[in-house]
Amino acid sequence: MFLIALSIVLSGLYMILILIFIVGWSRNYTFEPKGNESISTFISVIVACKNEQQNIEHLISYIAQQSHQNFELIIVNDHSTDSTKSIVKQVIAALPKAKLIDAVGFGKKNALREGIQQSTADMIVTIDADCTPTFHWLESIVCFQHRLPSDLIIGPVKNIESQDIFLKIQALEFVSLVASGGAAAGAKMPILCNAANLAFTRETWLKSNSDLHDEEQSGDDIFLLQSVKKRGGVIRFLKSEAAFVNTKPATSLKEFLNQRRRWASKSPSYTDWKIILVAVLVFSMAIVELLLLYRALESFKFLIVFCGFFITKFLLDSLFLQMIRKFFHLTNIWIETFFLSVFYPFYIVFVAISALVFKPKSWK
Repeated sequence: MFLIALSIVLSGLYMILILIFIVGWSRNYTFEPKGNESISTFISVIVACKNEQQNIEHLISYIAQQSHQNFELIIVNDHSTDSTKSIVKQVIAALPKAKLIDAVGFGKKNALREGIQQSTADMIVTIDADCTPTFHWLESIVCFQHRLPSDLIIGPVKNIESQDIFLKIQALEFVSLVASGGAAAGAKMPILCNAANLAFTRETWLKSNSDLHDEEQSGDDIFLLQSVKKRGGVIRFLKSEAAFVNTKPATSLKEFLNQRRRWASKSPSYTDWKIILVAVLVFSMAIVELLLLYRALESFKFLIVFCGFFITKFLLDSLFLQMIRKFFHLTNIWIETFFLSVFYPFYIVFVAISALVFKPKSWK
């Protein structure tokens, strides 16, 4: 009976969370940069890279063609063992406002820190080396900051589109994380962001520098958000299609799980109670669902409870995804959400436990 009662309580809490996300998403200001806005804000774009020879030239070319040209590009090479460094040198030779830095320390967090320390702009933007920004990416950030001054701006990110079913389900899971972060920010309870598309002021970063947990390999984004939030800083989600950054999905299940394990490994260092509460709720939902499935194999009563629990979560997830589908250009919501719902509890439990027991030692 305890398991049944727990499933009912968790379902109720999850419903409240989804309703908060729905309200928060609707409160986000839908932003589009006006073509006649002439804002000359200088920006420092920081890219930390390690063994990105297949992606870095592509990224640099897209940044070089931005509609907003008043920026410097700083690429920090984190001890790459492939041709990344030589490719960057060759490509940026024709870009007067770009430079390459060889990181002294190790890890993405350190690479970003060294890049920021050598930057000169008051506005800093980070993007990952395997990403592709839109033509108006920097322009949308500058205009948004001009209209709605913020300490931290969370930009939208999505996976590059694919017809492969594994990549489509992965993309939906990734979008659900990004949209949840955006919705939570709209609800004034920011819990998620992604360094693949993040903007913040230099003053914000300097105030938060001591809160970034250098002992952790990753988490530069979440720890920054957590620090800004603790100080009462302004955190907004940039709800604009002009601000999108597309990122490459993991090409195999192993790569996908390793990536998610890296993301989950920093969770013991979280101090914000809302971030912790949401993480515990999501993990508890997955655990209870698996326990109900196990009991359902031997009891018709638990089979009914399991079906009710699964359907409730599926409908709540679908409701939220249906709300964000237009912004993220999602299709086949119901079918892909169903497959993701089947896969999700196994995946989340495995990732959470393995990340804590076998903590990843590298960001790549």
